[in-house]
Amino acid sequence: MASSLHNTSFLCSDFHVRNLLGVSVDENEHILITCKGVVKLYNVLDRRQVRSWSTKSWHPFTSGAVTVPTTNNLAVVINGNSISQWSREEDDIDNVKRYNFEAPIHQLLVSADKVYTVFTNGEIEELQSAISTRRESKQGFLQEDETITYVQIIESTNTALIATKKREQASCTKLYELQLNQSGGRSPRGYDLAVANCTLTGLCALSSSILITLWSNGDMYSFDLRNDSLEKLPGKKHATETSVIPSKITKILELSPSHIALVGMGKGDEESQICDYSTHGRPHCIVLGGLIVLRDLSFAMTVCSRKLKMYHDPPLAWVTPDGIVVAEGGSLALIPYTVKESNLATVFGTKASDYEYTSEVCRSWNLGTEEAVPEEAQETIYTNKSTELTHIIRELRKDTLTESLLVTHLVNILLEQKKTRLLNETLDAFRDIPEACLVDIANYYLSCSDADFEGLCKCPPMETKCVIPGDEPEEVTCPFGKAKAHFVNGLLRKPFTDILLSPELYRLGFDCALSLIQYLHFILAAGEAELVPEEASRVPSVAQASSWLSLLLDTKYQHLVMTSQVDIHRLLLSCFTQVNNLRIFLEGLMDVEPLVKRVVEAKVLPPQMNSSSYSLERLTIT
Repeated sequence: MASSLHNTSFLCSDFHVRNLLGVSVDENEHILITCKGVVKLYNVLDRRQVRSWSTKSWHPFTSGAVTVPTTNNLAVVINGNSISQWSREEDDIDNVKRYNFEAPIHQLLVSADKVYTVFTNGEIEELQSAISTRRESKQGFLQEDETITYVQIIESTNTALIATKKREQASCTKLYELQLNQSGGRSPRGYDLAVANCTLTGLCALSSSILITLWSNGDMYSFDLRNDSLEKLPGKKHATETSVIPSKITKILELSPSHIALVGMGKGDEESQICDYSTHGRPHCIVLGGLIVLRDLSFAMTVCSRKLKMYHDPPLAWVTPDGIVVAEGGSLALIPYTVKESNLATVFGTKASDYEYTSEVCRSWNLGTEEAVPEEAQETIYTNKSTELTHIIRELRKDTLTESLLVTHLVNILLEQKKTRLLNETLDAFRDIPEACLVDIANYYLSCSDADFEGLCKCPPMETKCVIPGDEPEEVTCPFGKAKAHFVNGLLRKPFTDILLSPELYRLGFDCALSLIQYLHFILAAGEAELVPEEASRVPSVAQASSWLSLLLDTKYQHLVMTSQVDIHRLLLSCFTQVNNLRIFLEGLMDVEPLVKRVVEAKVLPPQMNSSSYSLERLTIT
């Protein structure tokens, strides 16, 4: 499999982005999410919070929590000058002893099996050693007006790399290389990290001792920390970045020795910007439209990219064994990735890697042999088509094209001529409809009125209203007439690949997308979408309706968030409520699963279960 970024999946959203301090790796597919007032232990595999620890608002956390490898305890910086450690069984960490320091603390870093304390004056010391000498003065090497902007420990050389800026000279960056666990040594010398007429917007020290820097003109530089003198910074030009806007702050993450990820602002998205002013320092800027780019260092090329709902300044992204955790809008999302050391075959691709052959491949189409003749081998592009549609296909004179290419030309002609009935027939007759054509047809259908579909074909009966039960019953009305709904169902039933459909949906007008979201909400709420529809039925399945709804909410997220229309907010809230109720119901079924399994297998309940009392509850599925 070639290197790639996979589908984004939701993690959690019960926090404010400006309070997010960091995400660190725990054990067994768990991560630690640290906000100013709470540390959460989160199970990535199950997408659920295991437990959390909170602190008083007047004693906030000031850096991301980490796991101490030797004890499996958690450690975090509080108020910038004290460290707290506690076990996972601890409930109230305000009662746990805190170690106060004379020197302010920048953050805690984990390297191999050790935790290091990074002080704002540049001093780096092992956690336990720092705690035992906390009353002593820490003689750092940074000046008072220098602020740490980046720090990374390179395990292979046991060194730390620190980048700083002066308050009065924000465009000037100095780089320090510090040997760890070396007492009594000289203070490291700072070297200027600069390129003429440019500003440093991103840097990353790789585990291979290579320093990657990104500059405001788009140039990326590579510097070998092992073999080159720091006087030669920033090194040699590596590539020119064209996917993200290089003048904006970009976070560079190491995925492997040969691949990095850039999290920055996507081009064309710099116009819409929101400034979220926090209580400290400069505002936290949120721009509608971020981008994550996967780059191959060996070939100095972009492998793939994935859009993000929002760009945060600075970008909020961390690497975990399960993927890249990134702030996606007002939530945390996980983007799994696959990286593979590149060669010419993986970079340029081969035909052998582009096709998959199943066990049902037909070696011969001669009748009388053991291999079954594929159904498509017995048909032509004119089979099972109306006379009018067949005539249009012949006029195209595209007989030699594959079905997907032929359909593209055919759909364009039918849209120009506004042949609504023939578009519906095309969706039924052809198996392979490109995602771009599906969006083009959706734009056309949704912009037409209900009257445009009346009398074009026979439509099955369909409920147009339903009532969602609850404390306050809600009546939901179908936004389309029966005929229009029938045509839209034919569109929703077609198979698609979400990776290909998602970028095409950006072309769908917002009003059209909103009406389609309303219709999908209706068929899910009214039970019109079937779990496994019959072959002859034109009603989409629950999975198909849910996938369309998810992709629409994802691609139209910015407009939905920024709108002031109360009706739209109520629609989104209703969608959320139904999904949340379904999730609670499914979690309840999972809790009952062990008991049901024992009953099915006729096993005797263990003694500790016999002493428990069970109650039967009636579940109402809506």
